[in-house]
Amino acid sequence: MRTTTKPVLGPRSAGVYAVLLVVIAAGTALAAVVLLVLGLTRDASDVTVHLTDAVRLDLGERLDLPDGAVLLGNLVPVGLHVPGLPLGLRLLAQLGAVLFLLSVSAGALALAQVLRTVRAGRPFARHNPTALVVVAVAVLVGGGVAPVVSGAAALAALDHLGLAGDGSPFLTLSSFSLAPVLVAVLLLGIAEAFRRGAAMADDMAGLV
Repeated sequence: MRTTTKPVLGPRSAGVYAVLLVVIAAGTALAAVVLLVLGLTRDASDVTVHLTDAVRLDLGERLDLPDGAVLLGNLVPVGLHVPGLPLGLRLLAQLGAVLFLLSVSAGALALAQVLRTVRAGRPFARHNPTALVVVAVAVLVGGGVAPVVSGAAALAALDHLGLAGDGSPFLTLSSFSLAPVLVAVLLLGIAEAFRRGAAMADDMAGLV
């Protein structure tokens, strides 16, 4: 008796997810454009900085917390509104978020393309390895490069305000993480597997 296994991702669900990814790609691309326009038109920007440990301790005392209750974490992230920034710094302040949004958009479009081929029954289509490489690059840029750019923008904003240095209540942190690198490497491995699968499919088609 032949048994059938239910596919993990059927044609119908693959099509639905592909449409959803296209919608996400369009929305994030639009949001990136809006951020760039705001950077060009406003004379201020918002950056994320961290309160120093001394400020955290002082804040904890001012809150008059119950005995035993303390604010955790040496550094507390806060948003800082910086007025009067020159154009270059305004664009730099928006660049991290723009890179993240564009990475999401590019990755979503590439994944949508892969899902379309899955829906059509051609998972090893020739362009799928390239699409997965695009997703890997998007993960690396959005998860690895964008936070570093945002940190550099925060440091530049503090320097503009004269608050970068010893005695400042604010600090910036390097937000680079190895996690996006590992995910990107995994995706590149999957892309290579798809490339070899496509080559095998072509060889089998040549034998028929």
